[in-house]
Amino acid sequence: MQDRVPWLDYLCNHIGLKEVPGAQHNPLIIEWGKQSGIDWWNNDEDAWCAVAVNGALINSGYPSTRSALARSFTRYGTRLSRPVRGAIVVFPRGSNPLYGHVGIVESVRSDGTIVIINGNSGNAVRRSVFRQSSILPDGIRWPPGAVAPAESEPHGADDAPLGARVLQMGSRGRDVEALQRDMNVLNYQLDVDGIFGGRTRDAVMRFETKRGLKGDGIADPAMLAALTAEVEDRKAREARRKTAEKAAAPIAGAGAAVTAGAAITSTVEAAQQLQTWDGATIIGVSVVALAVVVVAGVLLWRFAIRRAEGTPAEGLV
Repeated sequence: MQDRVPWLDYLCNHIGLKEVPGAQHNPLIIEWGKQSGIDWWNNDEDAWCAVAVNGALINSGYPSTRSALARSFTRYGTRLSRPVRGAIVVFPRGSNPLYGHVGIVESVRSDGTIVIINGNSGNAVRRSVFRQSSILPDGIRWPPGAVAPAESEPHGADDAPLGARVLQMGSRGRDVEALQRDMNVLNYQLDVDGIFGGRTRDAVMRFETKRGLKGDGIADPAMLAALTAEVEDRKAREARRKTAEKAAAPIAGAGAAVTAGAAITSTVEAAQQLQTWDGATIIGVSVVALAVVVVAGVLLWRFAIRRAEGTPAEGLV
């Protein structure tokens, strides 16, 4: 038999609770808001998922966040490393960084999904299924004052070496930094900030999918083993390439010297040929110039003779 989780049990007991259509409002939803310290709360038209979770906590003897924002729970109580029964989980909603959705985990499935009890889902309290990979960073919480389950982030996890634990959305620490650095060796271009957020999760999912792994965005032992093997292979190939480049450098230098020598020889020969060609050109031009002078002299002589005889000069009319 599973241990009782009072706040989960409370919300489960209200599955089916709905908004009241029209101008009227469900009085219990309004009461939850007031109990949670949200003084302005007076309707069931605004998004009330956080109000439902806060109401479940207050009525189970635990403090609320005193906020109607789902993301207020990312700073609530104790952070857990992965979802467990009774954990409060927070998800993004749309592209606005202020918006979110929150519920309480009822069960964790082996396919990477979780079943949560949540309010304002189809305008009611109901069960819904979400992917674990969609949980926000720092979005798995346990109420203050309640004994945290064994699945909570272990003490000293921030200093854990890569491979000492499973990494997923919300994980933080030096092992996450090591994961991000290894992913960058494979050109995933992640920020090495030690936070397992959306971009890191997406990169892990792409890596897993390309290699026939689960593709759930969780850095588990199978994923980390494949990553380590590929990174080591990439580093080994890079080392061999650099070694080959160093070995080729003297040969390349000798080749460059030979090439330079050949270029110098060719230049000298070309200069000699150019000098010969220039001399021949000068002689040729001189001969042509002399011929032109002779022809011009003959034509002028003929022109003068014919002009004196009164006949037009050929070609000069």
